[in-house]
Amino acid sequence: MKSSFIQLFCEMEEQILDKIDQIIEGIQNKEVEKKWIKSSEVCEMLSCSPATLSRLRADGLLPSSLIQGTYYYKISDIDHMMERGKIN
Repeated sequence: MKSSFIQLFCEMEEQILDKIDQIIEGIQNKEVEKKWIKSSEVCEMLSCSPATLSRLRADGLLPSSLIQGTYYYKISDIDHMMERGKIN
């Protein structure tokens, strides 16, 4: 009887630890999945002024989406722009 209780407890403990691992993994994946960032984050990432970012947008070098007065940029578009401007 005692050993079956211990075995049951160990199984439950393993299930709980597995669930915790799944939750932690899900949180980490959500952080990685961030696709869109605001202008201030782009300026910080590129070390540029808001005016420079506006010019990149106006010249068609960096696509954006305007939602309720806030510009958003895809991280992949920023990476692509940087790759196009790369000097060998």
